[in-house]
Amino acid sequence: MNHTAAAPHGVPETPPGYLTAPPDPTAGLRLFCFHHAGGTASVYKGWDRALRPSGINVVPIQLPGRERRVREARLTSLAPLLDALDIHLGPHLDAPYALYGHSMGALVAHGLARRRQREGRTLPEALVVGAYQPPHRPPPLAAARGMTDRELTHLLVDIGGMSPVLLEYPEWRESALALIRDDLKVCHGYRHTAGAGLRCPVHAVVGSDDPLVTAGDAQEWAQHAAGRFDVHTVPGGHLFIRDAQDTVLTLLRHTLRGSAAAGDRSGTRAQELL
Repeated sequence: MNHTAAAPHGVPETPPGYLTAPPDPTAGLRLFCFHHAGGTASVYKGWDRALRPSGINVVPIQLPGRERRVREARLTSLAPLLDALDIHLGPHLDAPYALYGHSMGALVAHGLARRRQREGRTLPEALVVGAYQPPHRPPPLAAARGMTDRELTHLLVDIGGMSPVLLEYPEWRESALALIRDDLKVCHGYRHTAGAGLRCPVHAVVGSDDPLVTAGDAQEWAQHAAGRFDVHTVPGGHLFIRDAQDTVLTLLRHTLRGSAAAGDRSGTRAQELL
């Protein structure tokens, strides 16, 4: 991967670090996973080990401003984030791959797939979106913009997005809230424009107890799929990838099984399906 590639005009140079590990060229399918607002790539810890026997190499994506990238400036709008992902993920997206995004990560994954289709580049074998409203709807935490820090903290604790322990440590809490508010700017600033539905399979996953996204909301992702579309309900709340990790991994294993088995073929190119 060329870490020295120049960013598109008008976009700041973005340092390497999005890939938490080199994608395995011998795997049948590479699954790139995008974390939720305020989250980190560590939420996908153990996924590669669990799915590798099925031929799926999981590569969590780390956005700047957290964990080992904590000193880097956070990106607060989708377009420059997608530009950076083009640079760092692009060289790995000609071999078969799939995308999973959770909450904010679903918006990012969808945006990446949509851009690649529009530009006639290799599409994912599947796009899996979890715990997020379809992009034509307001984001799940749209009300957060008008909340005080105290109100947002209690909401995040209620949905499992912040540990109650942070209530006892104001400096840590303030740092976590700053990260979450910056991430939410990516969601709040997005303005959907009409366009063709994705020609790759789209799977929407929702937690049975998610107070922010319902199965009915997830069903509306069908408006953004031109081909196969499914809704899957799993146990748990908004962060069901933690509440029901084994169930989610089983779902991904089943959903992506055919693509991983056919890993010696190239991915679907948008122009081949026009």
